[in-house]
Amino acid sequence: MIGATCVGNDVVDLEEPRTRGKVDDVRFVARILDDVEAAGLREAPDPDIELWSLWACKEAAFKTASKVRGRPPPFRHAAFGVRWDRIGGIAQPRSGRVYYQDLEFPVMVVCRADVLHAVAYTHPTGRLLRDEVGLGLELLDDPEGSWTAPLEELVRRLTPREAETVHSRASAAVRIAARVALAEGLAVSEERIEIVSVPGSPGRRPPKVLLDGSPAHADVSLSHHGRWIAWATHVDPAVLGPAPTPHR
Repeated sequence: MIGATCVGNDVVDLEEPRTRGKVDDVRFVARILDDVEAAGLREAPDPDIELWSLWACKEAAFKTASKVRGRPPPFRHAAFGVRWDRIGGIAQPRSGRVYYQDLEFPVMVVCRADVLHAVAYTHPTGRLLRDEVGLGLELLDDPEGSWTAPLEELVRRLTPREAETVHSRASAAVRIAARVALAEGLAVSEERIEIVSVPGSPGRRPPKVLLDGSPAHADVSLSHHGRWIAWATHVDPAVLGPAPTPHR
């Protein structure tokens, strides 16, 4: 992976019907949580928020681990252990860490009554500040959004390499929204940015950022669920422009 910092994010639409009642699904909870998390769920003042916060952190950490490892690892949710440092409530971010094998990822969750958004990141020095990670959370059908259009129109705004992995209107919309954020972070025009996916099987292809067709000193993670699209970005503040081609 080009660059030292990796980010992953996940969004959960809490009003999506399939998110309801899962705290009472014994098989689901046992598959998702480890023993420590399950005990915390039983004591949580809002079990639904607790369950989906844990889920989102695991999903975000999996995306980050896929970049660190160079390929997606086997994904067993219970193998990604979430430990909270600070538990907030509605509109109060909670933070903690996710542990997976020899990896450790700081995580943060921002929760509202109808949606929650988690981000995980890694940095080799451990000095990355949360405010160095750019976060975006928007309604898919926001009438003011540059991404709000029929799928066919959105696809026309993507390059062929970007469109190759698009599978829905939300998938196209989040790419366009994140591309705008990356262009701002890199201080370049949007048409110079591409968000493409590495080779691999569907659903297991982490996105990467290109600037003028070459790997950029930036990272991005994309997510969408129900009514929401979300993204996380990191741009190396010390280096703007294409990353050098690594020696082999």
